[in-house]
Amino acid sequence: MAEYRAVTTVLVMYHLLECEVTGRAPLGPLSRHRVVVTTQGSVRGYFAPRPPHYSYLGLPYARPPTHYDRFKAPEPPPRWSGIFEAIHRVKCPQPDGSGDENCLVVNVFTPEDAETAPVIVHIHDGGFQSGWGTFTAPTRFLEQGFVFISLNYRIGALGFLSLGIEDVPGNAGIKDQVAALYWIHRNVEKFGGDSSDITVYGTGSGAVSIEIILMSGLTENLFQKVILESGSILSPSSLTRDPVLLAFDFAKSTGYKGDSNPQPLREYYYDVPVKILTNTSRIFRPCIERTVAEYHNLLERDPRDVLREGKYQHVPLMIVYTQAEEVDIILHDPETFQSIIDNMEDLLPANLIFDSSEVKDKIIKLIKKFYFDDIDTASGITHSLADYINDVFLEYPVAKSVTYYANRNTYPVYLMKFADLHTRLKDHRYVGTNKYNDILRYITSDRLEDSEDLQAQKLVMLWTNFINVGDPTPLTSPLLPVIWQPVQVHEIHGQIAVQKIPCLQFDETFTNILLSGKHLKFWDSIYDKFYRTTTEKCN
Repeated sequence: MAEYRAVTTVLVMYHLLECEVTGRAPLGPLSRHRVVVTTQGSVRGYFAPRPPHYSYLGLPYARPPTHYDRFKAPEPPPRWSGIFEAIHRVKCPQPDGSGDENCLVVNVFTPEDAETAPVIVHIHDGGFQSGWGTFTAPTRFLEQGFVFISLNYRIGALGFLSLGIEDVPGNAGIKDQVAALYWIHRNVEKFGGDSSDITVYGTGSGAVSIEIILMSGLTENLFQKVILESGSILSPSSLTRDPVLLAFDFAKSTGYKGDSNPQPLREYYYDVPVKILTNTSRIFRPCIERTVAEYHNLLERDPRDVLREGKYQHVPLMIVYTQAEEVDIILHDPETFQSIIDNMEDLLPANLIFDSSEVKDKIIKLIKKFYFDDIDTASGITHSLADYINDVFLEYPVAKSVTYYANRNTYPVYLMKFADLHTRLKDHRYVGTNKYNDILRYITSDRLEDSEDLQAQKLVMLWTNFINVGDPTPLTSPLLPVIWQPVQVHEIHGQIAVQKIPCLQFDETFTNILLSGKHLKFWDSIYDKFYRTTTEKCN
């Protein structure tokens, strides 16, 4: 308990409550089950045969964050007597109106014979606006003998509203994840997992969340390895730049009549129905936090500075990416192509700032020339626009952050570009059918086409090796015929350029390449001159 308080009090002044929690009725007297005693009480999970495992759904790791606790860091879960039936399929409130605020739960899937097994904790994607911890057993991971845990965290305004005050400090959704990781560390051995061998795996915004957690200083010893997939803290879509203005504008759009004073705004948000909070096109994301005496801030400085200085939790890192989620959206709305090109200002990265409108116009002209010069076919515009979106939101941010990690991290850093087998463009670039979440589908699903099975086998072996030993290719094999080389970079005059980055290209060639290209140099030169350091706090 002393260790629990040491970690959680830096998030919020926790207090333990005793109360009764009852689950749903058991599935039936013939259902095969197993009871596990957690730090809160006994939970009953149920057996499934393919592969043989037990699942425990909807285990609370924190109290329901309602009313006055709605936007605060989570408090520890209640205790209960009796047996909690772990069969609850819980979602946090979603944009479509589904879900419930009493949603801070984990789902645990454990092989039938697991004892001190490696643990995978997956943090879901959804752009911080949607998604939930999967209820579906990840077949391929369970077949490898891993304990797999998914989790929920507050999303949208409920997770990322900030007024820069004690009651609404911001980043509640990330603090949920920290609380879940602490609960997992305390309890996973009771489910057959090894608390000293935990790999945290984030997809999309889940990867961004993990990077913030690495920078927080709160999670030393709570996990030992990290996998980041198709997300980067350096992406212009990762942080909110002016969270209080966002909160005020959203409140006005829902009927608020007051001014931007945070105290009446706080009272307003306490009482706004959850369906109004989630039914909005406004996007709430993490932000740089204002210092509040009773709290430990997760993110106090610009992430680029933190990465440059190496002031984050050092762990073995495997960083992989396909293409940005935004590319999928653009490719399914072809009518917007020309209007976007005509209004490039709307697509300029939000983390750039210019001294004047003349300078901004010059940069827009440079971008148009670089991506769209002499292109006059619909197909050409489609590919060029997809390249632009992917470069801005994913490939350049990933490449830049990888160089920072490799320069300072005391453990190896591995980079992989997952490339579609059918749509190859020049300079190792791929646009088309490879979706940003394809990797997770390959390595968890048991419902793949026959043509996809070999890819899945390779990916599962890479993940398995990294999770087991921190190296995705410790040895060559017929399935993995090359050694995946870790990233090595060198500072030149105090600068780290994004060029010639060692990278595994995952396609039919399965080979090590040097990730480079004019597009990376193009954006590096722009960001070196016009990067907008995030100094705005959540106030």
